[in-house]
Amino acid sequence: MQGVDIQAPTYAWSETHYLPIGVVTPAYKAAIYAIAAAPVNNATWRGFAAGEVLFKGASGQQRGEEDWAVTFKFEASPNATGLTVGDITGISKKGWEYLTVLYEDAELGTPKKIVPKPVAVYVNQVYGSSNFSGLGIGS
Repeated sequence: MQGVDIQAPTYAWSETHYLPIGVVTPAYKAAIYAIAAAPVNNATWRGFAAGEVLFKGASGQQRGEEDWAVTFKFEASPNATGLTVGDITGISKKGWEYLTVLYEDAELGTPKKIVPKPVAVYVNQVYGSSNFSGLGIGS
């Protein structure tokens, strides 16, 4: 049996915010870094449910003596419930979790053919999650 890579449905966007000089401190930069290390939203944010938004980083530059222009990048992937794989039903996964299936050979039809049959489904958390309020750009 052969497989194929399928692009999952996502929505990508960026937002540029102009932050006062006093906001972009070493502590603020550390907060952004901490969210980048656990980049999935742990609560509803910008209308997306927990688990749907991936923070893809931020970049910025100081503009004179007044403020910083900081661009934040995000990608959203929908949570899914009620999934079915073979005879396994009621599967739920968050947008940035990874679903894998364990198959075993089974006999099917007449004449008998050996075919893969799903026997287990695993939902794996790939990224840690964070509270995006630490980005300081609203909810």
